[in-house]
Amino acid sequence: MTFVAASVIGATATIGGSLIGASAASSAAKSQSRAAAAAARQLYDAQQASIRTQQQVLEAQLRNADNTQKGQIQNQIDSLNQQLRIAAETRDAQLGVAAETRDAQLGVSKEVLGKQEAAYNPYQQAGLAGQNQLLNYLGIGPISNAGTDPNYGKFSSAEFTPEMFANGVDPGYAFRMKEGLKAVDAQAAARGGLISGAALKASQRFGQDMASQEYQNAFNRYQTTRQNTLAPYQSLQGVGMGAAQGLGNAAGTYGNNAIGALGSYGNTANAAYGNFGSVAGGAQSAYGTNLTNITGGAGNLINSAYGNYGSNFTGAMTGYGNAQAGLTTGAGNAIAAGQVGQANAINQGISGATNQYYQNQMLNLLRPQSGLVPAAGGGYTVSGSTAGGWT
Repeated sequence: MTFVAASVIGATATIGGSLIGASAASSAAKSQSRAAAAAARQLYDAQQASIRTQQQVLEAQLRNADNTQKGQIQNQIDSLNQQLRIAAETRDAQLGVAAETRDAQLGVSKEVLGKQEAAYNPYQQAGLAGQNQLLNYLGIGPISNAGTDPNYGKFSSAEFTPEMFANGVDPGYAFRMKEGLKAVDAQAAARGGLISGAALKASQRFGQDMASQEYQNAFNRYQTTRQNTLAPYQSLQGVGMGAAQGLGNAAGTYGNNAIGALGSYGNTANAAYGNFGSVAGGAQSAYGTNLTNITGGAGNLINSAYGNYGSNFTGAMTGYGNAQAGLTTGAGNAIAAGQVGQANAINQGISGATNQYYQNQMLNLLRPQSGLVPAAGGGYTVSGSTAGGWT
């Protein structure tokens, strides 16, 4: 009985120790699992903080790219406007100088023309007066003069007809005829008013001879008078024509000078506008090129920012996933290890209790032959000696 009780007590102690070991293994596994869960939460918080940081960095980079792009574009706009303003001011200045030059040239040319017109005007007026009088004598002037001017048409023809001669157009012939007839009349008066037939015949003969002799003279005098009368007016007409030609030449010179001044102004204006167009076109082209570069640079910055964000986000997620997987695996391993340790501790306790029980049974069998006696404090004594942990 003593050996049985001792066996039971030893087995109980062994099993109790194994249960304590199993409980300790289970507690350790739970602690490791809780630690893994806490680490996972911390890792998740760290991962979320990292993502927020990456988002903030991305937003800051996007704002910076946008602000940089806006600033660069505004600078390009300011530069373009300044170039266009300078080009416009240069063009306007060139046009102003060209206009002043044109106006000065036209002014001088007009002044010269005015002086020439003033110089030619008296001769032109004289020529016009002579021409008007000439036309009046020739009967081809204004028809209204026919009723007011007795000389209208007086020399319309160079022909001196017998009718004109008979009508006393020639004053010389009329005077001599009159004087001759007076002489005949005086002779008749001296005879008491009696005129003989011979005297009448003589008077008739005188008139016929006078007419025959004087017609040619009257014709010549008419031509001379006509020529002398018309010649001064013809001369004045020539003076007027010369003045008209001079005025025409002066007007032509003025026209040429005006055309030259206007042409020069046009060429200068065309060149000024051409230069303005070239400068404006170059400025616009440079603006477009710079705008393209600015937009491309901003796009590169944005792409780089998104690329960095994507890479960092992927890295953070990958690191988080790997760490989370490691923590989950570690927690699973801890739980499994705790369960295995608990089972091993229990198994070891049962195995130890079983072994102790069988050892006690063997001792019970061997006790009569070996002189084993129970000791007062527990255990056994063999012939007063100590052996195998027994006394």
